[in-house]
Amino acid sequence: MFASPDVRVSGRDFLVLALRNQSNETRIGFVTSKKKLKRAVARNRFRRCFRESARRIVRLNGVDIVIVARSAPDNLFVTAFSHITDTALEKLARKLDGLPSTHL
Repeated sequence: MFASPDVRVSGRDFLVLALRNQSNETRIGFVTSKKKLKRAVARNRFRRCFRESARRIVRLNGVDIVIVARSAPDNLFVTAFSHITDTALEKLARKLDGLPSTHL
């Protein structure tokens, strides 16, 4: 997954990697450490925002997604962070739509 993802989308605070899978399910994994997001509340909020954004985007079916936290977002506990996650995953979906279907 890390060596050859189909699509990469990065933000200032995170990196999103995606790889198409053979099923119709979307699977999400997170790489967040105590060093980057010190409090468990922050790590959970980070995960929760991305999961909710992925649920809203219907086009993300049959994709394995890994989200890597680079640093603690300044606006993690503000609604603006949800907008940032929505934008990143929408961009990911557009890039995946642009790939040929034989790329599985």
